[in-house]
Amino acid sequence: METSKLSGNIRRRRRKRMKLYLLDDDVHSFEYVIDSLTSFIPLCNSLRAEQIAMIVHNTGECSIYSGFAPEIYMIFATFQKAGLQVQIREYKPKRK
Repeated sequence: METSKLSGNIRRRRRKRMKLYLLDDDVHSFEYVIDSLTSFIPLCNSLRAEQIAMIVHNTGECSIYSGFAPEIYMIFATFQKAGLQVQIREYKPKRK
């Protein structure tokens, strides 16, 4: 993390956590989406990929990965090259 010294206090810049969403399209088959998910997302098995594909088909979108900027952008670019529609959003934790 970067730090800067302002008026005697050390302040840390927080890295923003982001989420990657897969959006629904009528172009690709379930098998293609499942294969892409298992190939591009670390620790995503075929059962989880199948669940994500069904959620995307029924609701229109599903969060598929969360992390910090460099890793999210690499996965985003990989899905774009594969022809799948993805979107990056800033993670906003739910407050009680």
